[in-house]
Amino acid sequence: MLTLYTAVGTLKFQKTTGGKSIPLVINNGQEYGLSDDELLLWSCLAFQILTLHELQDAYTLRQIQKEDPKGLSFQHYLNRLSLRGLVVSGIGLTGVDALYRLLGSLTIIPLKDTFPIRLFGCIQLYLEGSICAKEFGRYLKNIPSSPMEDTILKLADKVSLTTAELVTSMEQEKVIHNESDIMDELYTEPETTYQTLVDDVQIHHTQYPVLQAIANLYLNKQITFHTC
Repeated sequence: MLTLYTAVGTLKFQKTTGGKSIPLVINNGQEYGLSDDELLLWSCLAFQILTLHELQDAYTLRQIQKEDPKGLSFQHYLNRLSLRGLVVSGIGLTGVDALYRLLGSLTIIPLKDTFPIRLFGCIQLYLEGSICAKEFGRYLKNIPSSPMEDTILKLADKVSLTTAELVTSMEQEKVIHNESDIMDELYTEPETTYQTLVDDVQIHHTQYPVLQAIANLYLNKQITFHTC
């Protein structure tokens, strides 16, 4: 079995009356304050999809680079973020299954201005020692989207869709223009919910391009995910 992890929500910093910046993650309309160590772990997964071993290695490396005293255990912070829904995981027999189980129930949120996000990603890579300062220019450039990625961005910009809803609508060639179309076309049975739709989708080779395009858009910092 393979387990994959990622972060959900959008990071912002809010200044207090004393002038200190507090990190907050906005997910599904709610704000969650993060401690320094929680922010460190969450940022390891922002626009990344990692196994538990990869995540722990990335977190440990950043902990070593910190000058602050070491906090509690990696598992403690992972549990806290998971309980609040700011870190999610997906388990599957194969990488594709695990990826779908990870992203299936998440809502796709297009990012309008991705330059600050790309800069954030560059800083992450620089702190990890993966790139040097001279390489920032290459990583800050816009990455061209494939036709499938363009289609997904345009649709997600019009309608709030989960990955499972998008995969199902494209597989069944359903035309989605607005929120009511989702209910009329995808939720045709009274007992169908967004979670049963996730569970009922059987991923096969015809759906791989859609799932791959969604993952690419996320890794290229063109979309983010929120939980329902």
